[in-house]
Amino acid sequence: MFVRLFIYRLKVLLRNRSLLFWTFAFPIVLGLLFNLAFGNLDDILALETSTVGIVATDQSKADQFEAVLKQVKNEDEVVFKGKELSKKEAKAQLSDDKISGYFEIDAKKIELFVSKSGTQQTVLKELLNQYLQNTDKVENLMASGAVQPQAIEQALEQKNFVQDGNGTGNFNLKSFYFFTLVGMTVMYGFMWGLRNANDQQANQSPEGMRLCLIPRNKLLVSFTNMLASFFLFVAQVILILMFYRFVYQVEFGDHWNYILLVCGLGAFTAISFGTLIGNAFSKLDFQQKISIGISISMIMSFLAGMMGSQSIKYWIDVHVPLLGRINIVNLISESLYQLFYYQSLDSFYINLIWLAGFGLLFVIVNYSFERKVQYDHL
Repeated sequence: MFVRLFIYRLKVLLRNRSLLFWTFAFPIVLGLLFNLAFGNLDDILALETSTVGIVATDQSKADQFEAVLKQVKNEDEVVFKGKELSKKEAKAQLSDDKISGYFEIDAKKIELFVSKSGTQQTVLKELLNQYLQNTDKVENLMASGAVQPQAIEQALEQKNFVQDGNGTGNFNLKSFYFFTLVGMTVMYGFMWGLRNANDQQANQSPEGMRLCLIPRNKLLVSFTNMLASFFLFVAQVILILMFYRFVYQVEFGDHWNYILLVCGLGAFTAISFGTLIGNAFSKLDFQQKISIGISISMIMSFLAGMMGSQSIKYWIDVHVPLLGRINIVNLISESLYQLFYYQSLDSFYINLIWLAGFGLLFVIVNYSFERKVQYDHL
């Protein structure tokens, strides 16, 4: 009976041309526009040599950081040249655009200050993130006594962590924009979950009336519908990723097993989220609930940097990181970016935990809604 319900539900979903367009055709068309807009962006915005200010109160720590800074190269040319300045001089030169940014380095922390959002500023931010991750590893290894000090560099392979981040050694701005587009695409899976909730509610659709009358457990029907929509949507996402990679020539890196994992987990979370919208706003009609879901998806995409809002995304990452953690689109796009550029995947695993947590939370709340549904009459 389960297999029959699964096949029937799959056929019903495949007949829904409107949702097939928005969850499959629309991302491909939007990807074409992205490709036309950003296809040559990396050539136009190729990294040029610039000066970076160093405001240091701990000279040994500053020397160590400058050594890592010199590893960022465009071919054989050093991209960032460190320049020691006072804090007053650094602020003045940053205001006059004489430096790309400046680092404040003391015994406890390293902070980056920039006046705008651009390719060089983004690379500086990611460089600092990776450096702090690696120094944390050094401190942990030293504290545990697992590695001797002279073997630290060999254990971490720190000398290569900048150049070999994604296997190409290149910062790819086109890929960054497509990663946010993939995040939005996966988030659009909420439509399938919303469709499921609508078709399961007797006060919302004729299909819901019929499903409420069949001699089968409603939770079994709900699980079958969820599995069918998940199977269909993951197949769509895989095709979209293949289209982006081989037609639009978007670089995703080499970690395709992890890429499919994060997209699958994101699809599960998005579908569960859509079902939650349908259950929580059961008194609204389907189009109103679609509007709510799209509005939330667009806000998440904007805050994830999709619409030229990288400066807002950077501000959130620095000042309100929790806001980025509760943004499903940002979790997906950041995960893809980390797989593409980072050597350490610690942050990626944290994102997976957040995605899984949201998916599980949505499922529990949906279960709470669906087990209490009762109708006076049909």
